Amino acid sequence: MFANLEALPADPILGITKIFAEDPRQNKIDLGVGVYKTIDGVTPVMKAVAEAQNTIISKEATKSYTPPQGAPGFGEAMLKLLFGDSDVLGRGRCTAVQTPGGCGALRLAGELLNHTGAASITIGTPTWPNHKPLLSAAGLTINMVPYYEAENSAIAFDSFVSAVKKLGPKDALLLHGPCHNPTGADLTPEQIDIIIDVAQERGFLPLIDTAYHGFAHDLETDAYIIRAMSERLPEVLITYSCSKNFGLYKERTGGIIYVGENAERASAVKTHIMNIARSNYSMPPAHGGAIVSEILHSPELTKLWRDELAEMTATVRSNRKLLVETAAKAGHGNYFAHIGQQNGMFSLLPMSDAQVAALREDHGVYAVGGGRINMCGVNEHNVQHLVDAVNSVVNG
Repeated sequence: MFANLEALPADPILGITKIFAEDPRQNKIDLGVGVYKTIDGVTPVMKAVAEAQNTIISKEATKSYTPPQGAPGFGEAMLKLLFGDSDVLGRGRCTAVQTPGGCGALRLAGELLNHTGAASITIGTPTWPNHKPLLSAAGLTINMVPYYEAENSAIAFDSFVSAVKKLGPKDALLLHGPCHNPTGADLTPEQIDIIIDVAQERGFLPLIDTAYHGFAHDLETDAYIIRAMSERLPEVLITYSCSKNFGLYKERTGGIIYVGENAERASAVKTHIMNIARSNYSMPPAHGGAIVSEILHSPELTKLWRDELAEMTATVRSNRKLLVETAAKAGHGNYFAHIGQQNGMFSLLPMSDAQVAALREDHGVYAVGGGRINMCGVNEHNVQHLVDAVNSVVNG
């Protein structure tokens, strides 16, 4: 059956980790895989997560299945986190189902759209590399449109809006929540409002992929795109990952959230989501969802978690400032200036794949193809080497 299968090439992002680990150079820098890291290169377990986990384990009396909609209290807590005291929550217009990470949520969203006859889903380019395989495997036609101009290190908003204005009621538009991956270039509230106006006129469905909630500014500010669209539009789909803001990478914890015209519509769509989940993975993993629920139902743990998340966000912003200031002192300010205006873990350096390869081979600086760098890998010990390496590759 499988005798003729040949080995596939390594994942372009995950493969970097292996090559980096085998590199003997002492001054090497890992700017590849998208995980939060301390200055020591460690992805820590958050204190709030550790405390919640200990509580859960001490009370655990069974290993029976988690309910199909997720760990008890997970969905309720996520909706409260995203919508606060808004009318969307008060009227019961929203519903949530726990999924195996944000990837599981995207796959369910894709299958739900395909199941209901979506003509296509439109995505701005560049985007997270896994968007296309996840959504196309769900049976959707993918349309890529301009979002970001690498040569100008800025959002191509006019081009993006022009493409969005061509969508219709059977189309979906994928939008990034805060901290666009891979560019770090987020839509402003004013630009979001323009997209909402177009959605009202054209009738397409927004799908907001939210993987870095709280990493741009704070949890409330970062929820603007979700709250504004949900309040003004009849339907919105949201996919959510707890990997970054709760540090639950290996627990594969996420959710799919649907906002409908009314509570009856939300309830009906939830049954379809769970039916699709049943044919994919049946029940979601229990542990991560239970941790999130425990944290968000405890005022003490919620405060601790919010404080830790705010500290991580401040660290990433500090790393951006450090890189921009170091480059300016070295006379390369124009090349790096955009990084200080962007959000989250990632930014794009305007580099060709050949330059990215030279950065790795000649200087031990590991970035993803297209020039994406993880700002968590930048620190006071390596920033000068990074600036000098990039300048050597780009101008040397």
